[in-house]
Amino acid sequence: MKVNYLRKIAFGLVLVFFTFSLCGCGLFGSGGNGDSLKPAVYISQSEISLAVGDSVQLSAVSTDGSAVTWESSNIAVATVDGGLVKGVAKGEAIIMVSTESVMSICTIKVNSAPVVAPPDKPDAETLVLSVANLSLEVGNSVTLVAKSSIDGAEIIWDSTNKTVAAVSDGKVTALVVGKTTITANTGTALASCEITVTENVPDGAQKPGYNLVWNDEFSGNSLDSSKWGYQTGTRDVYHGFDTQNWDWGNGELQYYTQDSVKVEDGSLVITASRQHTEGKDYKSGRILTRDKANWTYGYFEAKIKTPTGNGMWPAFWMLPQPDSFSNITNKYGGWPYNGEIDIMEARGRLNNVVDTTLHFGPVSADTWQSKYITGQKTLSSNTDQWHTYAVEWTASYIAWIVDGTEVMRVSSNNWYSLSAAAEGNESAPFDQPFYIILNLAVGGGYDAGVAPDASFNSASMYVDYVRVYKKA
Repeated sequence: MKVNYLRKIAFGLVLVFFTFSLCGCGLFGSGGNGDSLKPAVYISQSEISLAVGDSVQLSAVSTDGSAVTWESSNIAVATVDGGLVKGVAKGEAIIMVSTESVMSICTIKVNSAPVVAPPDKPDAETLVLSVANLSLEVGNSVTLVAKSSIDGAEIIWDSTNKTVAAVSDGKVTALVVGKTTITANTGTALASCEITVTENVPDGAQKPGYNLVWNDEFSGNSLDSSKWGYQTGTRDVYHGFDTQNWDWGNGELQYYTQDSVKVEDGSLVITASRQHTEGKDYKSGRILTRDKANWTYGYFEAKIKTPTGNGMWPAFWMLPQPDSFSNITNKYGGWPYNGEIDIMEARGRLNNVVDTTLHFGPVSADTWQSKYITGQKTLSSNTDQWHTYAVEWTASYIAWIVDGTEVMRVSSNNWYSLSAAAEGNESAPFDQPFYIILNLAVGGGYDAGVAPDASFNSASMYVDYVRVYKKA
């Protein structure tokens, strides 16, 4: 008796441990590329009521293809064999299905009164999927199992949004962030599973003291249009308004095109090339989150490598989000009254140097010349190697961080806006929503008009990720 009592206590402690482990480590998520790298096991139902003597067939699927085992916490109440649960006596039991590393459970409530089916009523076909809803990260896949009450029933699979997730013979592959419904259909019975596809966030993306609120890991095969838009041509035309001079106000030599921007091998790739386009000798790419995502304050970080060589001008920077589609500026007016945050800029001819700059002002009310504060950082290796660039933006200061080390900090009492709307506001103009820009310019006034060498053919800027955090 004492041995059995201790065994029950031990079983309960193990069950509690597994329950908390499942809650704490995201059992219902998955990660990696291809088949899910983070193992998980899904069970077709989480709670069932049945009568003494009745049985129900549960199904389960593991994301890594591992074999599953079944166990009941109380065989005096309910037994399980290969997922077939049978009610033995009135009470409650936990049915567990597990692999070597993960587990899922179903609560079984057994009633004493049997449920009697209506007489002379033929049984209709039933179709059950192994899971009713799940979340997958972009690039991951999981195989759903459909079981029909009619042996040999042909099952047809479909996805209501094939751009979000595709399905083939039950194998669901997550493609882009979004939602879709996977259906299994025999013609007379239908079952479905709701799929939520999230961004593939690798281990290490979390930052102590912050919550990750937006990111792009560039893990797909095309630019995510829900996060980014393209800027093309030689000036910014925002909803019909010309908001900058020709050549982006800097005498730049390129014409921006969409086909200069690609997502491949886990990176965003922006390529500048010597190709005559719309009267320009070069073409390149520029993308931005305007009208899609913008933030006031936060920690903004990207992992980037940029090309070296004369005439290359890569940048990771931020501008203020316009108030509305009919307004080309924010409350402080146009540039530079409304500010600019340059997280990283580089002159390609300076192989291992980057600049960090804050624009505001202007210098005086009768000029458009910006006031600016700038810093310069010499890297441990050339810019064509991976480096991380970030800003921590608060109401009282903006700090620039390169490869994890703060390199410049500007306090709010050192910036200003001469806009009438900013009068008496020390945080202006950096207290309004800003959006992110990534681009690779060619030539221009930033490096005194230095152009690429005659031997130049093409060069690329690579971005491994962009992440936005807010203080926890």
